[in-house]
Amino acid sequence: MTHTAAAPATLLTVDEFLTHPAAQERSELVRGVIRMMTPASGPHGIVSGNILVLLSNHVRAYTLGQCFSDGTGFALPGLPNTVRSPDAAFVRAGRLPAAGLPTESGFLSLAPDLAVEVLSPSETASDLEEKLADYRAAGTPLVWVVDPAKRRVTVISADAPMRWLREGDTLDGGSVVPGFSCPVAELFYGLAPLETRPAGA
Repeated sequence: MTHTAAAPATLLTVDEFLTHPAAQERSELVRGVIRMMTPASGPHGIVSGNILVLLSNHVRAYTLGQCFSDGTGFALPGLPNTVRSPDAAFVRAGRLPAAGLPTESGFLSLAPDLAVEVLSPSETASDLEEKLADYRAAGTPLVWVVDPAKRRVTVISADAPMRWLREGDTLDGGSVVPGFSCPVAELFYGLAPLETRPAGA
């Protein structure tokens, strides 16, 4: 998603951000600075929703943990005053309260085990790289970067080389989401097919 930095007089802490009016909208906190995010486009929303449904169905069936939807704030450990909000996320069961999250809980003070970022046409490469660097620094072992325009998924794993998957490939959760797999094409269900071009065009 596109970010625009607000101009606070002072840097905010995570606790201050939780009660700030901007936290009620699409926003993140990066090194104490609020960054507002534009609303998701239709294609972005479709793809994010598809991913959340596919992941949640598997995670709940095997009681692996909990999936989180777009807009959930993660106060990333080891990073000063930084709250990231992936487009979908998964956290293993052993890292969450066995009885469930209390309703008065604020941001999750942990790094997701899986973070999913769905690209928007207006998202800059520097924005994405900064976000990926934050996940790496916080200890997130698996990130999927999903590109609806190119129908491609970039798989970034802490213990394996980077992979690029297309619609004919199968996406899996590796050791992070055991047993999960689905055709990459399912992530893009509901989007019109890409235009076909003549060979060599």
